Amino acid sequence: MGYAILRVQKLKDKGSIRRSLKHSFRAQDTPNADPERTPDNSHHFSHSVDHAMDNITQRLDTQKKIRKNAVLAIEYLITGSPETLQGKTREDQDRYFQESIQWLKEKHGADNVVYAGVHRDEQTPHLYAYVVPIDERDKLNCRAFLGGAKMLNEMQTDFAEKVGIKHGLERGIEGSKAKHQSIKKHYAAIQKSEAQTVIIKPESIEPRILKKGIFTTDVESLNTIAERLTHSVQEAYHEVAANASVSLQNQKRAEDLSITMRNQREQLTRARKPFQGLTKEQIKKIVALTEGMRLENKQQIQRVNNNDFEI
Repeated sequence: MGYAILRVQKLKDKGSIRRSLKHSFRAQDTPNADPERTPDNSHHFSHSVDHAMDNITQRLDTQKKIRKNAVLAIEYLITGSPETLQGKTREDQDRYFQESIQWLKEKHGADNVVYAGVHRDEQTPHLYAYVVPIDERDKLNCRAFLGGAKMLNEMQTDFAEKVGIKHGLERGIEGSKAKHQSIKKHYAAIQKSEAQTVIIKPESIEPRILKKGIFTTDVESLNTIAERLTHSVQEAYHEVAANASVSLQNQKRAEDLSITMRNQREQLTRARKPFQGLTKEQIKKIVALTEGMRLENKQQIQRVNNNDFEI
């Protein structure tokens, strides 16, 4: 079973939003996209960069005042482990992405999901979506959705349980120290595949004509020839270097996951130690007693808070 992948990026100004949308709509050069497959991309709720910007502006205009450093939009990236997602039929992929959009609507409110689309012209299909983070009080409030690492962790768990698991995609190991790459680096890396063979033909080392006149001809210098050939070799082996980078990243991720699992086993062992030698009934009594004490503390805090507000 592969992993469900959900990542977020905060966009704090309209310039950043527009640049991101231009990438999404292929309104700018995208080296890691296959132009012949770009027509297979799909768009929802907006049909162009300007249309999406208008939709975002309309939602932001509902706010009386917006803080200078406020998050104006959240960009979501939703996909899955390449080997699992690529093994699905187009219909199964569509169902996964449609249910992901529905999950976003339920989390943020349908009016705030202003644009979503699916890229199929890259190595692995993926959903991207733009959300204006307006909370239940109709206030622009990104912290209500992404307020710290714990909330993001809980959101990833919720997505995996409600959407991912139904499509054969489980949640990654919680507490892992593995670090994510940026969205662009992630797809640029997995786009690199087979190594190329570099062949330098005899005519390649011949000086090229730069300018030809009636009586004189300017040709490349030895330094220029060397620079040209060096550039050709570097370009040819760029994919090899990228693949090596991905392999190292996978190895590092495996090591991080191993450390995480070992730490969790140690934590579990420490948690069980106080209960060693007790029967199940005795453990149940201790748990019940603990819950009663926790409830009593909670009620005590509420009484103190209520007294603080008395006039």
